[in-house]
Amino acid sequence: MITAVKSVPRWVYHVRRIVAVLIVVLLVRALLNDDTPPPEPQAAPEETTSVSSATTVRRQAAAQIASGRPVEMVVPVLGMRAGFEEADCRVVDGAIDPQSMDKACALTGEGYPYALPGTDAKDLVVIAGHTGAGFSGVFDKLYDGTAERHTVAEGDYLYVRTETSGEDWLVYRATDLHDPDKSALASDPAIWGNGPMPGRLLTISCIQPANLLADSVRNAVVGWQLDGTATSEDVETVFQPR
Repeated sequence: MITAVKSVPRWVYHVRRIVAVLIVVLLVRALLNDDTPPPEPQAAPEETTSVSSATTVRRQAAAQIASGRPVEMVVPVLGMRAGFEEADCRVVDGAIDPQSMDKACALTGEGYPYALPGTDAKDLVVIAGHTGAGFSGVFDKLYDGTAERHTVAEGDYLYVRTETSGEDWLVYRATDLHDPDKSALASDPAIWGNGPMPGRLLTISCIQPANLLADSVRNAVVGWQLDGTATSEDVETVFQPR
């Protein structure tokens, strides 16, 4: 059975159209008058790279070190470290005779033209130390009396710290080795030269014979040449304690 639909008057359709058009007009006007700014685009997050690098700047040693009394010396290849007497080397009957067995000394003073170590030294530097026969001496490691040979070689290094160098050290390189009779030491030009020798340094000690009852008749002498300066860190890096 079909149900009859009641017809709607035509004016109603006209009213509905007018209302629909007004609604559309109001919506368009509202959109045109909207002052809300559009959302800004979000920037993509930047990629960050975490770099963990500790850059250590090592201190450089002073290029110039004024001459000063030595307070410590190191021969890395021998694991040797020695302190110094505060005064000049003692000289007895024309022979160098340090006052202590366990410290080295520098030969300077009246009657001796030798210099104290420094980059400005005007002549050679003379450092002496005892060796022991049956007991310890500060320069025992510089010569092997049993094998009758020097324990350093040309090219090995010696470091000297002075009262004027602070935490820096003077660097010397071994250039020549000698083992003269004690009676001939003072007149050997191969050791002392024939004039001022700035930058040169000598280490002098006695050679103790293998026979402890025998007299020491020769000296162990090493000639060293100034080769620059170094920091305490540099010295500790190359030091080889034995």
